[in-house]
Amino acid sequence: CVRKIAMASPRVLVGFGEAMIRYKPVDASVVEGEPALFLRSVGGDELNVCVAQSKLGRKTRWISALPTGPLGRVVAGSAVGVDCTDVVYVENADVGTFTVLPELKTVHYQRRNSAFAKHDPAVFDWTTLLSKNTWLHMTGITPMISEPAFQSWNKALTGAHRSNIPVSIDFNHRKQLGALDKLWNYVKPHLSHLQIMVLSLLSLQELADLEGVARPPSGTAESDPAWPQLMQTLRSKWNLQRLACCFKSVDQSGLQTRWSVLATESGTFSSHGTPILHRPADALGGGSAWMAGLLDAFMDAVVDALDLTAALRHADLLAALCQETSGDHSTVTRSQLSQVEERFGKNAIDLTLLGQDSEQETQIRSTLEHLNDAGVIAILRAKNADVAIERGLELAAMGCKALEVTTDTTDCVRVVDELQSKLPDSCILGVGTVMKAEQVPSFAALGVKFALSPIAPPGFIDACHNYGIVAVPAGFTSNELWSLHQQGARMIKLFPAHQYSPSLLKSVLSVGPLKNMNISPSGGIGPQTAQDWWAAGAKVLAMGSNLVGKDINFPTGSAEFLKARTDWETSGRKAAKELFERAASRSEKLRRGSPRSRFPFLLAFGLFFGN
Repeated sequence: CVRKIAMASPRVLVGFGEAMIRYKPVDASVVEGEPALFLRSVGGDELNVCVAQSKLGRKTRWISALPTGPLGRVVAGSAVGVDCTDVVYVENADVGTFTVLPELKTVHYQRRNSAFAKHDPAVFDWTTLLSKNTWLHMTGITPMISEPAFQSWNKALTGAHRSNIPVSIDFNHRKQLGALDKLWNYVKPHLSHLQIMVLSLLSLQELADLEGVARPPSGTAESDPAWPQLMQTLRSKWNLQRLACCFKSVDQSGLQTRWSVLATESGTFSSHGTPILHRPADALGGGSAWMAGLLDAFMDAVVDALDLTAALRHADLLAALCQETSGDHSTVTRSQLSQVEERFGKNAIDLTLLGQDSEQETQIRSTLEHLNDAGVIAILRAKNADVAIERGLELAAMGCKALEVTTDTTDCVRVVDELQSKLPDSCILGVGTVMKAEQVPSFAALGVKFALSPIAPPGFIDACHNYGIVAVPAGFTSNELWSLHQQGARMIKLFPAHQYSPSLLKSVLSVGPLKNMNISPSGGIGPQTAQDWWAAGAKVLAMGSNLVGKDINFPTGSAEFLKARTDWETSGRKAAKELFERAASRSEKLRRGSPRSRFPFLLAFGLFFGN
């Protein structure tokens, strides 16, 4: 029987399958027998889908088998944001590899001794691994790898059916692994239990032939309505809830047009009217990202209320954006995905136009450049609103280029509003201590350019970016910082910085891609250590009372106020002015340097998306 599953709460995506190490030559014009430089990456459809969903902020788990040793760790380490605690490790085994050989126009697979091919199916207890809030995704690759792989795959499907766990399968027939009819015999008994099955256009034709169903002749245009009709015929024949297929056409210039079709019990839906146009940087990874995008729409929705055409377009866009960079794993965040969807609305999306920034993106990039140029954010956390306004204007006159007013400042809105109207153009204004994403719209209405938080509130990054505000959430460990970077944070607050050190930050930023993070140390640091933090790689330093003085926290005329004001006038003002002069000198040196070294956040996705 066909079960309709209403998904009203977030599910955890569980992917089961093999991941391999891919070697692709950097230069496609490889001469056979000559040395060549290869790019190493990790790929595997189920893992790719988990990584793509993780980048969108979803919880995902990958279940697999890897060898003990360094290569197993390489694969597991690539699964950023994915829960890999259920991966088993096998002794005396290898990682499967596939090597792109452009000179032979083929891909070479080596997986016979892989840990996944050799694993013991008994190690996976699917009753425990698949809980009620999970969604299982697998492919037709897995059961063709080996007999143990088939047994685990079949047990996972059977366990999911018994527990009423929704399942999606990307048929993904690979001729190198075996005949189509063999795979079809594995998949066919499970069809009536699936939520979604995805076919390539080639597999759609081959299965129609295998099943004795008339199909359009070879050479029929991919846009021909005969293909959706065939999908609906097969879906009905197989008692399948949903059958999906992705379509692509490429013009002479290499511009690819991507759309997809979904045949369901209630009709056939297509995104052909609003396709995605792009020029892929990498031909791989798009199918996995498409699956992740479609599941992203399905997993939280009550299916009967879902806009299926919009869901297809969502998946198409994620697939195209994934292929804007090399490697199987998507690097697209929900913020980036939403920005493109909002920019183009319900129209066709041409990714070649992404270099033409949206208004929000232009503002974000301008603010990031300004903050990097400023080098220092002066934090006004005050109990005396009038003195805070006075101090902010004084700091700007000294050369301060960025001021932050914390949300716990007395009469905060008035302080922000008055400073916004009186500050010179050389000094931009932001807010700090933002604890909820819901606070962002009200401060956006006041015209702030950036927002800092001592934590990482859910939805904070997207909320800020939707208004063209630079979001600066906080992290402390390298894992926390990298996670925020992966979620789309263009600048990250290192907090509390007084428990860190410049040398430790330098070490963190020296590790591979971590150098692309834009870090703003904050909390307990002062002018005397500024040079050390800048030298360590910090972009902008956020300083409070150690820079702006403590008199802003006391009633005017009180003994505490008078003492703090004396301290400001005798030493604080001078220290602040000297800091801004050093910041200006640093800025001048940066201007003479390479813009690429100054602004790594401008480079990704053709200058449209930040890291």
